[in-house]
Amino acid sequence: LKMKILSNFSTNHSKKTRPKKDINFVIIHYTGMQSEIESINRLKNPKFKVSCHYLINRKGKVIRMVDDTYIAWHAGKSRWKNFVNLNKNSLGIELVNKGHQFGYQAFSNQQIKSLISLCKVLKKKFAIKKENFLGHSDIAPLRKSDPGEKFPWKKLNLHGLGKWYKKNNR
Repeated sequence: LKMKILSNFSTNHSKKTRPKKDINFVIIHYTGMQSEIESINRLKNPKFKVSCHYLINRKGKVIRMVDDTYIAWHAGKSRWKNFVNLNKNSLGIELVNKGHQFGYQAFSNQQIKSLISLCKVLKKKFAIKKENFLGHSDIAPLRKSDPGEKFPWKKLNLHGLGKWYKKNNR
């Protein structure tokens, strides 16, 4: 599975690399800003101390912002099961979307297609369990609501990514 990934690197990451085995999660976010340019500028600005490994724009273009081996600053104060502060154990993917504050949009088909392809590559590369593809709101529910209710978890689940529940009709 080969995919085209562009690069636009951010310096907002750890200085030391981490072992491949430490990467156990993929955290999905939305940018929650007015535009793609504004989002990229923020993710690259040292003043904001925020970044991600990948950004996927509305057209489905995938941009690598931090190499997988570095810890990007995307999850913040977070926890999942026995993991605390998930930055060190995860890869962060930002989807360009205005978010709840500026007019939450449905994610574009190209965006979700690229996300699924990227996640499949990462799943294979790092042997990430399907249930370890999470939303920012899963790991920081009191602080974050992204990727939000318009995010197609059911569709991702059909591709072996994320967990989807089945209604019990008893």
